[in-house]
Amino acid sequence: MSLRNLIREPVQIDGVDSWRLLDPDGQPIAAFSSFAKKIQDESFATRKRYCEVISRFLDFLFEIGILGKGAVTRAQVNEAIDHYIALLRDGEGITFGNKKGAALTFQPGDEARQQALRAVAKKLGIRPLAPNSWANTIAPLNIFLRLSSMLEQEAQEIAILRAKIDPSIVHQALVDSRPLIEALAGCNALSPQEIKNIKLASSLGSVIRFRGEELTRPRGLRAPKFRAGQRDTEVLDFPMEHFPALLEAAKNCRDKALWLLTAASGIRRSEALNLEWHQIDFEKQLVYVLDPDFKRYGRQIPETTRHQRFKGRSVSWTYLRMPYRQMFFEALSEYRKQEYVLPRDHNDYVFQFVDPTRRGRPYHEASDAALNESFTHAVKRANIPGPPMAPKYVWTQHSLRHAYGVFMFNDFFVPGNNTPGLTEAEVQMLMGHKSIASTRRYARQKEAALLNRLAQHDHILLGAVAASPSALLPSSNFERLMLSELSSDDAHDQ
Repeated sequence: MSLRNLIREPVQIDGVDSWRLLDPDGQPIAAFSSFAKKIQDESFATRKRYCEVISRFLDFLFEIGILGKGAVTRAQVNEAIDHYIALLRDGEGITFGNKKGAALTFQPGDEARQQALRAVAKKLGIRPLAPNSWANTIAPLNIFLRLSSMLEQEAQEIAILRAKIDPSIVHQALVDSRPLIEALAGCNALSPQEIKNIKLASSLGSVIRFRGEELTRPRGLRAPKFRAGQRDTEVLDFPMEHFPALLEAAKNCRDKALWLLTAASGIRRSEALNLEWHQIDFEKQLVYVLDPDFKRYGRQIPETTRHQRFKGRSVSWTYLRMPYRQMFFEALSEYRKQEYVLPRDHNDYVFQFVDPTRRGRPYHEASDAALNESFTHAVKRANIPGPPMAPKYVWTQHSLRHAYGVFMFNDFFVPGNNTPGLTEAEVQMLMGHKSIASTRRYARQKEAALLNRLAQHDHILLGAVAASPSALLPSSNFERLMLSELSSDDAHDQ
């Protein structure tokens, strides 16, 4: 989902891919840039998610006038944050009414506030968060607010030392930032952008201190789907019998190739999106992933070969299972012929935007929401049902990675073995997991195998019962049953 008031664009921070956020005037928001730099040691996927969360949070604050307009009170800022958390929980369904029978009753002003927030949710595309998305939403919000508190102290020093603002006004901003912001309005010692940065820091800097606690996940939310204690509720692997229908529902060659790669290799979406052309061996139909920790057989690649083939970077090979391997390379060729263009910045990324406005830009710059929607919308178009216990569940692209793990553990044919399937340790290496516990969530035993054995057992017993009813029971049990029936017949005759 694109931002309404702000623009997020990719940048490099100390050689690391990152982002910056531009305000409605096209100027960088310093607090966001400081946040992006603070988290640059995290993985790419984490940095991307966190920056998206803060972008949308600030977009909301600009939309409702907390930022970018006049001075506001601490109470207004905190109320806005409470409303934002409520919107993340309820989306356009947010309500402030009390239900009495079939009607809702409102306190003065609550109905108007409800309608206004519903309109904001619609404008910004705010939908209820999935239960398992709260952790990686609340975490960056708290990091950003803690950082804002530090930036507030720096802003106060600048206001006193450079802008020569009365220290008493600056110290008063800990309670009410309006006098400080008003004093800065006529200041010539600072640039307009510096004044903006001080205003933002003063507005958000004392949020956690004012509240007395960090933001937390709202109470009363349902537990994440498929996390119950019963093992048969943990079906996370995409039903591959519906995979052809999913490919038919893809809107472009790029998505088709991307989903085929995930299904064939089991690599993470972030790994696929960061794939570069030199990591693909078309002749041998091999795909390599950047893998500094040597999780995927990387330790077995000779050092000389690794440096020669992959420009000095440590990479590892993946195993693409058939028939999706061949289908992927066919789809990749079609994508390259029909949609891929040479990028202006000379990047080597395989997957790129195909829409006219961003043609050629790396597709890993897309938001998680946009990436998720392209897949889930295809699932809906193809009418692919969820698992038996939740038929309305909409599969995500990550379910293809689960399907890979389940297949390799249960159905991969190993010559010389009596039963199919690789070991847990082998699947762990293929999927690049640090912990075997993570692998076990993917390489789970198929219930179908157990059900098949039980069905065979029933079939044999039913055949035995047809020949002799006593075959089901031990002789002692059969004798007791016959005596019971005789006693019942005697009682009936009497």
